[in-house]
Amino acid sequence: MRPEQLALTLRPRSGWEAIDLGVRLVQANARGVFASSFGVVLPVALLVIAIVGFALGAPDYANLLIWWLKPLYDRVILHRLSHAVFDERPSLRDTLRALPRLLRRSRLVPALLWRRFDPQRSVRLPIDQLEGLDTAQAKLRRQVISARIGGAGFGLMFCCVHFEYVLLFGLIALIESVLPEGVSLLEHVLPWLNTDSIGRIEPNPWLQAAMTLGYASMIAVVEPFYVAGGFSLYLKRRTDLEAWDLELLFRRLAAEGAHKVLAVLMAVACCVFAGVSGDARAEAPPSGDVRRNEAIAKAPAAIKDVLKSAEFGQPHKRSALRLRKEEEDKRDADAPWFRRWVEFWRGTGRWMAEALRVAGWIGIALAVAALLWQLARQLGLWRARRQPPPPPAEIAGLDIRPESLPDDVASAARALLAAGRHREALGLLYRAALSQLAHGERIPFDRGDTEGDCLMRVTRAGSASRAYFAQLTRQWQAVAYAHLVPSAADAEQLCAGWRRSFGGRA
Repeated sequence: MRPEQLALTLRPRSGWEAIDLGVRLVQANARGVFASSFGVVLPVALLVIAIVGFALGAPDYANLLIWWLKPLYDRVILHRLSHAVFDERPSLRDTLRALPRLLRRSRLVPALLWRRFDPQRSVRLPIDQLEGLDTAQAKLRRQVISARIGGAGFGLMFCCVHFEYVLLFGLIALIESVLPEGVSLLEHVLPWLNTDSIGRIEPNPWLQAAMTLGYASMIAVVEPFYVAGGFSLYLKRRTDLEAWDLELLFRRLAAEGAHKVLAVLMAVACCVFAGVSGDARAEAPPSGDVRRNEAIAKAPAAIKDVLKSAEFGQPHKRSALRLRKEEEDKRDADAPWFRRWVEFWRGTGRWMAEALRVAGWIGIALAVAALLWQLARQLGLWRARRQPPPPPAEIAGLDIRPESLPDDVASAARALLAAGRHREALGLLYRAALSQLAHGERIPFDRGDTEGDCLMRVTRAGSASRAYFAQLTRQWQAVAYAHLVPSAADAEQLCAGWRRSFGGRA
């Protein structure tokens, strides 16, 4: 990187000033930066929604996967920002064309796996993507760059995560504010928020996809500021370590005074050599050009000798913890128990640190295994190999055995309605529906289930007759508990609906 070509003013900054510089960098290049951000986030989000949300039927995991792929988006955004600091503006096509090279050279796989939860991810991303170091050198470089700016890097991540959800919840609140009373967007997207089991709303996959796309848009809005803040912290740290600001200052001073120094030297040379004859010049020693050429010819050999020396290019790493010598601290001689106590706790500390490290990795492995197991259950890839229990003979005191029901349930219910026995008619329809769902569709009811519990089980099972069963449940509860007799039209609709849903079977 050449500091003199940067389109930024390099000076000592605090961590938060560097983050503010990143915000200004995004503002100055908003069009190109957000084009790159939306250009990579939205296509990936649409692909994830199509595969995970619709094909696999797991919209919640689509949100998780879109969030998990943030390191992929960051590399495209940083590519645009790294050109912007040199006052270059690559097009979106150029950025996407460079994407394979970015993914290949920027250590994307570790960033998506064991370094996914790194709180310094934004600061360390430029090292992986821009410096092109091997693994060992990159590890040391990350430690050096991250020093003294770790708090600012963590604060940047903390703020950006909360801004994402502030924008998302603000969008949801705006949509909810313009919907009619009694209609909720969240009940159609997150049905578990509806605590009323009666008439439970089925999730709308298209609304869920729209909500997921809205979350991806919030990522595309906030992520450029996160990447730019980390990039600015990286530039701030390199300025501190390599004194870029002083280097540019000296170069500017040298450029401003070069013509003045040259004029003075030419005047002095004219005065000194004005009286020198041609014969004297012929006897002069070799010129500066000749000496310079000789020095240049000898330079490669001298450089090799320097590089071979033990004092140059030999990295040394020393790390030790030791007590002071007895002659430096007489208290150790007077109190040997103190040394034994320190040695004991030193060994105990190492053992505890190793145990915590192993426990941490075991915890991560268990969390990943639990997530995969839950995902397999959600997608239907795993089924318990056990026989389901037989249906109960009664549910909440209602006999649902097939032999306790008439052959033609709908006709029998109509006869009871004609005789004015509405409670018995609706009870017959409700018992017969439970019998069909328990014995025919094998829905696992319990003896102690209430009407609400039964409706919830039918809804979760995805039964084709769940809409009719919800209507029948409401009418049965109205007549059984509130003594509200249904109208003749509603009663006839229930009888006809039972025949359509269950085919008149008992």
